[in-house]
Amino acid sequence: MRILLIKPALSPVFFAPMGGDPLELEYLASAVPDHSVEILDMRIDGNLQARLEKFRPQLVGVTANTCDVPVAREVIREVKKLDRGIVTAVGGTHATFLPEDFVEPAFDAVFLGMADISFKDFVGRLEEGKDTSEVNNLALVRDGRLQFTEPKPFDVDLDSIPFPARHLTDKYRGKYRDLTGNWTAQVMSSRGCPFRCTFCSCWKIMDGKYFTRSPESVVDELASLGDNIDSVQFADDNTLHNVERAHRLARLIKERKIRKKLSMYARADTIARHPDLIESLKEAGLAYLTVGVESFREDKLSELNKRSSVEMNNEAIGVLRRLEVGNSAHFIVNPGFAKDDFQALFRYVCASDLFQPTFTVLTPLPGTDLYRSMYDRLVIKDYAYFDLAHAVLPTRLSRKAFYEQMVHLYARTYSFRRYFRSLFSDLRSRSKKRGDMLPGRVDRLSFIKLCILHVVGFPLALKMRRVYKTEPLMGEMPASGATVSSPSAAPTAHP
Repeated sequence: MRILLIKPALSPVFFAPMGGDPLELEYLASAVPDHSVEILDMRIDGNLQARLEKFRPQLVGVTANTCDVPVAREVIREVKKLDRGIVTAVGGTHATFLPEDFVEPAFDAVFLGMADISFKDFVGRLEEGKDTSEVNNLALVRDGRLQFTEPKPFDVDLDSIPFPARHLTDKYRGKYRDLTGNWTAQVMSSRGCPFRCTFCSCWKIMDGKYFTRSPESVVDELASLGDNIDSVQFADDNTLHNVERAHRLARLIKERKIRKKLSMYARADTIARHPDLIESLKEAGLAYLTVGVESFREDKLSELNKRSSVEMNNEAIGVLRRLEVGNSAHFIVNPGFAKDDFQALFRYVCASDLFQPTFTVLTPLPGTDLYRSMYDRLVIKDYAYFDLAHAVLPTRLSRKAFYEQMVHLYARTYSFRRYFRSLFSDLRSRSKKRGDMLPGRVDRLSFIKLCILHVVGFPLALKMRRVYKTEPLMGEMPASGATVSSPSAAPTAHP
């Protein structure tokens, strides 16, 4: 069977960079090795019609996060316009939690949860001409409604899943780069998360379970990556939760002499309690950790059910600085922020010596506890704006002032003034220490990279300052035509 898997193009209102390779599609392709599969990354190659006419697929699947839903719908509609005989399917987190958003003639099937097994079964039954309603964890679109198949919890040995079919995205590899320009690949060593943060849905899509691959399996995959791949981004939600496993992973990487620049996600409490683990991982190639700091206030961390503390965050930041491991700290900006809150956040960033933080706007994504508790407060229901950069909830400041403060926060954090002040501070400290080694600021961008960031960021800053003028607030027709579904109608991952 000829199968085309599609990563949709970025929405026109999207602010963030493109991101890495479509790992989810590479995994699906590896599940059906006996079939002819192609991957179209429309973030890079937008010529859908040419690919359809040349490849003539029998099955087309698209993956979609919430902010991708409008674009994904248009992609599948175009597929059906060319040939209504093509079977179409959608999967991903949004499809899992709100499958009713794809009840339209263009869609044939919605995959719920992890599709490693169900996709293989679905393809097999299609090829044999059998009824796909026997496949677990599907929502079939029949006569304008959803027909749910038998649910089955995900309970798979991750080591038994084939490595992602990266050869299908080799033609795009030069476009998958990290912030320093290195060619990258994504590796997933675990799925799910044992924590229950209110703003996150990853633990719900896995029914609250946390699965891990063996360190041996992960290292075998790392060893299989080509020499052209310099940087590996672990796509886990919580890579280091199992500390003993993480220690073994570091040892095996060193034993196998794998030379890759590694970046991972980690909780602050893991870093603070296990600095020896971070040191061992650094010796194995760890360059950056993305740390969910989220807030500099105890009450806000409690509201998010983060099960961490400001003190723990501070300890983790100190460990990474002392070990000279880059820290890409993530903060959540509450739409209820006043100007003083923005200023307090910037002061915390400076006091903590954070040079590559990311500031995301609190967004109640489908599947999260926040979505159910805050649905009635939404002022924007166009999915394209659920990108963690737009405020879909009411803002305390005027919307114009809120976005001006967001731009100002980024501009001050990544300013030349802050860069040079930190350089002069380092020089003064070294002179006082008379040559003693001081911890470096490894996450401080070089002057050249900072200049490039300013050039690239300038049009984005202008766009953010003006976004309030075009936002589809409640009462206006969404530009994309894709509106938010009520949580009361949304099934869980397994109905």
